[in-house]
Amino acid sequence: MGKKSKLRKLMRDREAEDPSVVICVGKKCCAKVESRAVVEAARAYTTEAHPRVHVEVVSCLHVCKKGPIAATFPSLKFKKRVNEKRVRKMIDKLDR
Repeated sequence: MGKKSKLRKLMRDREAEDPSVVICVGKKCCAKVESRAVVEAARAYTTEAHPRVHVEVVSCLHVCKKGPIAATFPSLKFKKRVNEKRVRKMIDKLDR
């Protein structure tokens, strides 16, 4: 099963229907502090600017290189080395 299939199944299990940014907080790809900072920045940004977009946290997206890793749902686009600025751009694109 490929990474997109795993992400689809994970989001189906969570019954996600709205656009979402899925952020990996696993410990293999980067420091947990770094990925948690991205999660907090994404949640703050969605709260103030894009309340329709959800931020989902997963333990691993199985793309353990060049983290933090984030993906968009339902478009299933993966981004590596995500920081606060890149996650804001991802959220902006989702809420168009």
